[in-house]
Amino acid sequence: MAANVHQRAADQRALNTFALWMAWAVSSMTVFVMMYRQANVLTFIQHDHTRITWIILGMFILGVAVSFMQAMKLTGEWFRAYRIESMIKGKGLAAVNVRKSRHVVDRFIAALRLISEQNGRLDVESLIDVEFSAQHRLSQFVSLLGNLMITLGLIGTVLGMTITMNGLHGALGEIGINQDLLIDGLRSAMDGMGVAFYTTLMGAVLGGILLRVFSWITDSSVNGLQDLMLRTCIVYASADLEPSDDRDIRALDASVERLQQRVALLNTAMQASREEMKGLREEAARMHQELVSLAEDDPVRKLAAGHARYALSVRPGLFSRLFARRR
Repeated sequence: MAANVHQRAADQRALNTFALWMAWAVSSMTVFVMMYRQANVLTFIQHDHTRITWIILGMFILGVAVSFMQAMKLTGEWFRAYRIESMIKGKGLAAVNVRKSRHVVDRFIAALRLISEQNGRLDVESLIDVEFSAQHRLSQFVSLLGNLMITLGLIGTVLGMTITMNGLHGALGEIGINQDLLIDGLRSAMDGMGVAFYTTLMGAVLGGILLRVFSWITDSSVNGLQDLMLRTCIVYASADLEPSDDRDIRALDASVERLQQRVALLNTAMQASREEMKGLREEAARMHQELVSLAEDDPVRKLAAGHARYALSVRPGLFSRLFARRR
């Protein structure tokens, strides 16, 4: 009972990464809605002829999608890590049934057991860093997208200011000469100011704040997962990491237990097979009886038997003469 309670509590802790990610996603949506209502961002994005805001928004969507998939994967890793911790607590490292799956923690345990069985030089911290390096790189990719969005915002600022200066220069040249060109120049200058403002705003908020926090959430989850596996190995599996007679005995006990489980599964399968064979024999016997009864009631068979009896009664010596000729 206590083990079940502990496992449920561990499963609840495993959801922390996903819950934190969703909380920040809701906050991000709230910020974006506020930006839309206060600054009318979407309308400007639709009419942005420089397309810089389009690129910034596309990179933000890509970063959020990558971060969401990583958060889901890390949540599954946490569930599996807590189950591995409970197995190692009970019977040591040999009790862990390493499955062929995509879980990083399973690959880590498999590598740990392989090094231990071969009596190789074991460095748990280096092994953890190697196994979880792909997850760190994925978080760094999301952070890189955020940095690129900030850079694009600065580029958009410079471009917008350039458009503004060109528009003002053209407008000043048309003062008192052509009123329409003056208005066009001022309009171009205002468009440039809009580009400078919106690109800076989107790059700083979406990339510098929102996307970087998404990256921090997943990267912190990876670090916590590494700490959990390292603590589990040091506290509960330290005796299995050094060559000793006790480790060999525990490994043998775990192998015997797995063999017993397989034998039990084999017995169950054989029992089910015997029941199926018994049912098949009963079905075959029932089909045979049905065929016999059907053949006895067949009128063609009765007619053939009557003709045979008639032929024998008419010419009783026919078959004896035929056999004599063949001899």
